Amino acid sequence: MIWWVMLLVILSILSYLSDVGVLSFLNVRVPVFNASLLSLLILLAALGLLSRMLWMKRKGQREEMEKRIQELEGKLAALASEKR
Repeated sequence: MIWWVMLLVILSILSYLSDVGVLSFLNVRVPVFNASLLSLLILLAALGLLSRMLWMKRKGQREEMEKRIQELEGKLAALASEKR
């Protein structure tokens, strides 16, 4: 996850330097989006970071729920064995 953030920071710095005019070799424009190619890469990196964060959050919740279900099934089996 930290590599996604580092990539986004590097792209942001390069985009800023390109907009200021320090890096003149990044003047490639994307005609459909009316933005620089670097800005488009920053947007894609941000979307990738967001989707990965949401996916990992959901995966963590699923694992937590599975653990809780197994715990409750164990308690239920213990209660069922006590009744017999």
